[in-house]
Amino acid sequence: MGLQFGFCFGTSLRHDVKRDHLWKLLEAVEQYGFDSFWFYNNNGDDMPPPLELAREVARRTSALVFGPHVLVAAGLEPSAVVRELTDLYRRSNGRFVAQLGIGGPREALIRDPAEAAAALEDILRRLRRLVGESAGESSGSGPAGVPPVWLGGGRERTVRRVTALADGWVPAFITPAEYRRRLKVLDEEQQRLGRTEHITRAVQLVYVPPAIDTPELRRELDAEVSAHKQGCTSRDVYAVGGDRALRERLAEFADVGVEHVILVPARAVPDWETEIARLHHTVTTSFG
Repeated sequence: MGLQFGFCFGTSLRHDVKRDHLWKLLEAVEQYGFDSFWFYNNNGDDMPPPLELAREVARRTSALVFGPHVLVAAGLEPSAVVRELTDLYRRSNGRFVAQLGIGGPREALIRDPAEAAAALEDILRRLRRLVGESAGESSGSGPAGVPPVWLGGGRERTVRRVTALADGWVPAFITPAEYRRRLKVLDEEQQRLGRTEHITRAVQLVYVPPAIDTPELRRELDAEVSAHKQGCTSRDVYAVGGDRALRERLAEFADVGVEHVILVPARAVPDWETEIARLHHTVTTSFG
């Protein structure tokens, strides 16, 4: 089975892509074979909050899987967020996927990591308890039940949380070698728990579109990566160096067990529709 591809505009929704333009771009994302669309937790003043944006995406699309990447859930009122996530799943006719996390230093609602992890796990357990309660139920306005939950984060404790309480794993800022090591933990933990359901193996991959590839941008990206991963450069965790480098990195991730890749341009491009079409024709079709 080939790789599946989602698309995320990344930080460009904060500055470059305005709301009215977004709906036209989502048509291009769908037209060129991407199976999903994702948006960050913070998308700037022109965009609504992530779950409100999700409701609008549900209303304006018919086939794309979609969701936040990654919603900072730890710190939100548990009962309210569970209701909203399940309602989005129903409204979208089962297309909504809840990517959840505790947030990084700039976005976390709970500053203490242990408290944030406990708050997230409370939400996850509430969602797990709902699984099966409405199995087989449906309504005229969409399926009943609970959306698939993918967790962001690349640490071993996140992987263990995935095997116990979630349906998928979607780290960022991770090398293929690191992914392989963490996936070994996931498989071992899944076997230990006796869990037989499939867990989606996904990854976010930032790439540099050829139209904006400059030495200055590469220096910016090196600084960006080193702030997250000491001793690493952008070439270690991003796809830098044109379409060939992107195809090579995708092949590396496929070889270690990744099934779904969320592609994120490193910065805004001059023409988004051209970039989405180019990415499809020159890169993603190689992995169909």
